[in-house]
Amino acid sequence: MFFICAVLIASVVMFGIPLARADWDEEAPVTKTLDSRQYDSVGDRFFHLEWSTVPATDGHVRITGYVYNNYGDDAVDVALRINEMDGSGRRVEQLVEPVRGDVPAGGRTYFDIQVPSSASYQVSVASFDFVEMAN
Repeated sequence: MFFICAVLIASVVMFGIPLARADWDEEAPVTKTLDSRQYDSVGDRFFHLEWSTVPATDGHVRITGYVYNNYGDDAVDVALRINEMDGSGRRVEQLVEPVRGDVPAGGRTYFDIQVPSSASYQVSVASFDFVEMAN
């Protein structure tokens, strides 16, 4: 019994799963929100990135690449956290930018984001929602 309660509480805390829904519609999509700002590696557990920098105009750089969804449900409202780093590896600025479009389950979506020029960058998934269709 203790184990079942612990799993239930962990599910509520980690994934925001409600214990009860009075307005349940079996045909409506179910959205689960997971925000990697609350957990160190939530984004890393469900996504991986391939990206590179391309010079742009006016002292800017374009960060282009793909975000891959390793999870079994489509991801929507995906946002990337871009840390601009100085020459010593310290963060000097942080941006959160949306990825245009959904990232399909087991698939990928292209992104192209213009940022100020910096010595280097760190790019990670900042936040996202998973959508699954109720059976």
